[in-house]
Amino acid sequence: MSRIGALWGVVALVATAACSDSTGPTSGTRTVQVTPTGSFGPSGTVTITDISGPNATLTATLTGFDANSSHSVAIVEGTCAAPGSTVLTLPNLTATSAGEATIASTTVSDDAVAAGHAIVFYESTSTTSALIACGDIT
Repeated sequence: MSRIGALWGVVALVATAACSDSTGPTSGTRTVQVTPTGSFGPSGTVTITDISGPNATLTATLTGFDANSSHSVAIVEGTCAAPGSTVLTLPNLTATSAGEATIASTTVSDDAVAAGHAIVFYESTSTTSALIACGDIT
């Protein structure tokens, strides 16, 4: 192979690596288990699915909320044991009369759902001081 041919091979390899989705924490689908922060409260799963580019989709299904209650949801730095600053505020959710709630497919950045963050559910939409459920993102 000539030097020019080898050089073009290296250029193609570098260009391919530069165009890949290197910002994603992992590929595929991850499931986050959400548990109550006290002796009772909502629980369920959050599903994070990597999509092309620097984004992922997030969906959730939870049960155990008070009937017809509304709650703020956020992704924070840290863990459920030591939650930190808010990384991303998600749309509020409202529970059904049976205490069930879902988060419809929402696009979020890969950075927001990286390991070392947690998804938190607050007691209401008017306060972010009382956590009622949480799940560590790994």
